[in-house]
Amino acid sequence: IGTAFLVLALVGIVGGRVVPMRVSVVEWPASMVEGERRRILLRFESDGQGGRTYADLNLSPGLEVVEADGARVFGKSRLMISEVGSSREVTLEVEAHGWGRHSIGPIDTYTEAPLGMFDVANHSPGRQSWVVVPEELALRKLLSPLETNLHSGDLVSKQRGQGSEFSDLRSYRPGDDPRNINWRVSSRLEGLWVNERHPERNGDVVLLVDAQVESNTGLTSLVDRAVRLAAALLQGHARRRHRLGVITLDGMCRWIGPGAGEFHRRRLLEQLLGVYPGQVIWDAVERAVVRAAKRPAMVIALTPLLDPNMAGLLNVLRRSGIDVAVVEIDMAHLLPLPERRDRAVGRRVWAMERERIRDRLSSVGVPVALWDETEPAEVPLHQLELWRTSWRRRLG
Repeated sequence: IGTAFLVLALVGIVGGRVVPMRVSVVEWPASMVEGERRRILLRFESDGQGGRTYADLNLSPGLEVVEADGARVFGKSRLMISEVGSSREVTLEVEAHGWGRHSIGPIDTYTEAPLGMFDVANHSPGRQSWVVVPEELALRKLLSPLETNLHSGDLVSKQRGQGSEFSDLRSYRPGDDPRNINWRVSSRLEGLWVNERHPERNGDVVLLVDAQVESNTGLTSLVDRAVRLAAALLQGHARRRHRLGVITLDGMCRWIGPGAGEFHRRRLLEQLLGVYPGQVIWDAVERAVVRAAKRPAMVIALTPLLDPNMAGLLNVLRRSGIDVAVVEIDMAHLLPLPERRDRAVGRRVWAMERERIRDRLSSVGVPVALWDETEPAEVPLHQLELWRTSWRRRLG
């Protein structure tokens, strides 16, 4: 009996020799939208004939393999290939379930010998990553900066110059463009009259995202909502040709100043999607934020207003002459219902304190609109625009 087992082992060693399987990612998406499916191409290579091969793709938690052409799928990120020759390509269809930076790899393979007695493992260290953008919120209404730049855009400037928006009539002066002469008015009045117009300009918009909450708690959903709204605002203002910037407070203060162009917008998205809940050290935050958000920028703060330092920072920005608006991410639905009378009193005191913070900000010209999770994202933006219009009328 012992001799039979020895012979079987020798046959398995000699006849079941198999070489390691190498895997490389040939094609992968540059970016994805949450909920979208995209194609990934893998190439399996070896220096000999291999048997059944299992591959662990090590996908990020937010990715899932839905279909595979040339392989069977096990779970969310494991494959089984019946037999591999010297080279074979497998096409994957991957679906993204969450925003952020996702990746594939390193890939581990386990190949069975032809006689099934031994397995050979191989580790392919390559790793490819890409950005998954949140599903864009429908925003038909956007806030408009009060001040504009000299570059062309979709905002009607308060200044007068070459443009399409009619402003006023005035008498002709030497050097005026003859194309601006209003011949109909000039025929009824004495002398020549010209049309004055408002030029179309762009503005600077800086998004301030506050992610100062404790990780691994229910409050992390506040950060998720803030990032989703910030991404939608980024896309919407980019279509209006505004110069965009981002400031994130998530354990550290990081910022990218206002700029334009596709490459700049990708940088902003990557920083935005890299936000992780954490507490920031406030020693140098105030100076950094004021330097990143200079006039004539408009700062849109997306914050739950949990940290008292945040209200102080917004006050400093406004007193520096910067146009500031706040979308407060509502967190009332995350708090447990008070079961005792003393806790109910504490809940009311907490609500009164938050209302006092909103009133203090409004008194210095910083409007605050509460965004409830049951409301569309454009509701607080509309409330902010109404407040800003009323504020400008009061100031004359």
